[in-house]
Amino acid sequence: MKALFLMSLMMLLLSACGSGDPRDRLRKLETQRDELDQQITRLKAEIAGTAEGMPVRMLHVDIRPVQPGLFKHFIKVQGTVESDNNIMIPARASGVVKKIYFQPGVQVEKGTILAELDGAILENTLAELEVNMEMAKTMYERQKRLWEQKIGSEIQYLQAKTSKESLEKRLAATREQYQMTKVIAPINGTVDEVLLKEGEMAVAGTGAIRIVQLSALKISAGISEEFIGQIHKGDSVIVRFPALGRDLFSTIRSVSRVIDPKNRTFPIEIGLPQKGTDIRPNMLCVLTINDYTNPGALTVPLNVVQKTGISKFLFTAGQQAGGDSLWQVERRTVQTGRTYEDRVEITDGLKAGEFIVSTGFQKLADRQVVVVNQE
Repeated sequence: MKALFLMSLMMLLLSACGSGDPRDRLRKLETQRDELDQQITRLKAEIAGTAEGMPVRMLHVDIRPVQPGLFKHFIKVQGTVESDNNIMIPARASGVVKKIYFQPGVQVEKGTILAELDGAILENTLAELEVNMEMAKTMYERQKRLWEQKIGSEIQYLQAKTSKESLEKRLAATREQYQMTKVIAPINGTVDEVLLKEGEMAVAGTGAIRIVQLSALKISAGISEEFIGQIHKGDSVIVRFPALGRDLFSTIRSVSRVIDPKNRTFPIEIGLPQKGTDIRPNMLCVLTINDYTNPGALTVPLNVVQKTGISKFLFTAGQQAGGDSLWQVERRTVQTGRTYEDRVEITDGLKAGEFIVSTGFQKLADRQVVVVNQE
């Protein structure tokens, strides 16, 4: 076959030398060159596909052009719904629970008495002090009028004044102590949990009733420290509630710059709309955060990028002159950027408009001639 090729080449050269016009000879030689290039390509394909004298079918591949486009990278983390106003109200005094006025699920206003401890002793003390207070006020007013008329001694006036003021302070302190026997709502909200039972002993400082304000909900999550420079206040977030089967869109409202040394994460907060009462505190959610956007990125399918040692490569394809469906592939070393789902960003080694081999690249070699499948 090689001898036949050389003989054909000699005949073409002799034929070309016989023409008189150089321009005609040049056109003929260019035409002959194109035909020879096509024959060389086919011979290379035959040589590459021959094993022990038995011809093998050429590899068929699919190709696709690479064009710049929008590429977004997201990270997914788990978050927890919290309330800024999720308060466990403690019992401020010790005593037997006398009455519980509200059960879980009831909305209450700030200042509402939720439960009451037995304060009979304090009630009796208050009644006694109020009687004594009336007497002390009467004595003080009389002594004051006499003193203003220069009747009586100054000592009597001062004693009456001191007695009245002392009783006023004792009465105020006793009333405050009596008020501590009542569990009072510090905010508007919904009674979420009641830990007291009527007739049981309540201990000062222990949790009594939990009240939650559902209009002040937020989501808290911990992000790995490797993303500390990529997560910013105002970044968009898709919040998924698996228990509810619904999504909502929000933004990051705060990003901490302090790393937790225990788990190497930093906290973020995401606001929730006030509407949507089906969202509850401590509910789990999945956050999809857009941490990177490139409007003109060159991306390829992740599976076409192969690795060898520390380098990465893929196969590009270029059409052979006059080869119709015959293309030659090139092993191209590339640099990759971020990866999301089935796409990877190519930062170096590839240009817009080039073709990459998308299927059939597993058995390819550099400079191999292949057949491109036609749609």
